[in-house]
Amino acid sequence: MKNFALKDFIMQSMIAAIYVVLVFIFQFLSFETIQFRIAEFLLILVFFDKKSIVGLLIGTFLANYLMSPYGLIDALFGSLASLLALSFMMIFNRYKLISLLFPALANAIVIGLMISIMNQIPFVPIALWVFLGEAVVMYVVGYPVYLYLNKNKHFKEMMGS
Repeated sequence: MKNFALKDFIMQSMIAAIYVVLVFIFQFLSFETIQFRIAEFLLILVFFDKKSIVGLLIGTFLANYLMSPYGLIDALFGSLASLLALSFMMIFNRYKLISLLFPALANAIVIGLMISIMNQIPFVPIALWVFLGEAVVMYVVGYPVYLYLNKNKHFKEMMGS
């Protein structure tokens, strides 16, 4: 990420804004015990440009801070979960289907623990629900979108991949 140009700042701002808007539109699905955060499919952008991690983390932080019933706590822990997920996605970049598991695992552990502590409910059931919701979004929405975008040479050029 050494050459962060104006184009990169604009791109990351757009990614963050799209993430926040998607969470806002699907707010009823994005929080609490059972969640299917549609905006999480945007994590696939890291496959096209590692710099996307910046926009995704800013978007996660802002969406959670502005809309989550847990506020700043969710903004911090949600960003941590996304950072972990994105880091492992970049490490396992060659294995896309395996890589898509990491957002589900990171959110199950981090967000499951946060919700469990905040609501004083058992960890395992909440972690399983968070894992399921995240896995569904990543595989049912994220993977098909990735396959589509990966065939689009103009998109790949725009992302710099």
